[in-house]
Amino acid sequence: MNNFDPKAVGKAIMNSYITDTLPLEDMLYVKGQVTIVTGGTSGLGFCVAQRLCQGGAKVVIASSNEERGGDALALLKSKGYEVSYCRTDVRSEEDVKNLVAFTADTYGSVDILVTSGGSWSFAHIYDLPEEEFQRVIDVNLTGAYRCAKYVSKYMIEHDIKGKMVLVSSNSAFLSQPIFGGYAHYVASKGGIVAMTQELAKELKRFGIMVNTVAPGGMKTPGAVSTGPVHTLPPEKQMEIVQELKVAPIDGVPTADSVAIVVYGMCTKMADGVTGECIVADSGMMRNIVSFQAPCQQYPPKTNK
Repeated sequence: MNNFDPKAVGKAIMNSYITDTLPLEDMLYVKGQVTIVTGGTSGLGFCVAQRLCQGGAKVVIASSNEERGGDALALLKSKGYEVSYCRTDVRSEEDVKNLVAFTADTYGSVDILVTSGGSWSFAHIYDLPEEEFQRVIDVNLTGAYRCAKYVSKYMIEHDIKGKMVLVSSNSAFLSQPIFGGYAHYVASKGGIVAMTQELAKELKRFGIMVNTVAPGGMKTPGAVSTGPVHTLPPEKQMEIVQELKVAPIDGVPTADSVAIVVYGMCTKMADGVTGECIVADSGMMRNIVSFQAPCQQYPPKTNK
């Protein structure tokens, strides 16, 4: 203790801030990192894949729709990016195992996983078919589990201190739309938030960081083409459509505004973050809006 010099120790710590700090460029980019992006052929997933490619990653985009896969691949390759497509239905364990093997065989590693593939529809709980509930859970939640399972196995076996970003939704915290119709989707996305925390706990000892990003509504092809459960009677479908029109929203964020957040969580900037849920909805969950949209009464109020 007589030789302890707190000033010298303090100077050594200060010096380590300089000598042990990576260049900012290495923190901001993902050069050479091999990434899997499920749902990478459309919407948010496509935007995430593009940002990762811009950052220097080698990217495998995965989805079950081969036509969209070919279109997305052509768009990304036209920019000179190092990218491949692997047909994958995340509801199939064999497909997910093949996706990981394909990525490793093609690019020699798996360093980052982003699960942005998702499915949804609208139906009130009293009309919601059980098979539709199970389908959405299987794609959104169980599909993410399958990807995390086989990617984590690969990372552990190859001593890769990787990153996983599982895409959730602010609907896990914020009931929407006006009269619901989202129970199956909310259950799947709330499960993602809970599972992320558990996976982060399990995988930290291997140096694998797991987080979730929760967007709100976005401008995507899926958002403009998804409606009520198609097996509902026409009058029930129309009821959902009318409810969705009740309250104008405060502008719809672009998918890229969320993709940038996902990208950031894939970089070394997020080395000190795990088990967290980053809500990227432009303030929607906090009712932070640029204008307050008027609401009409629906169904119309009646005097009895």
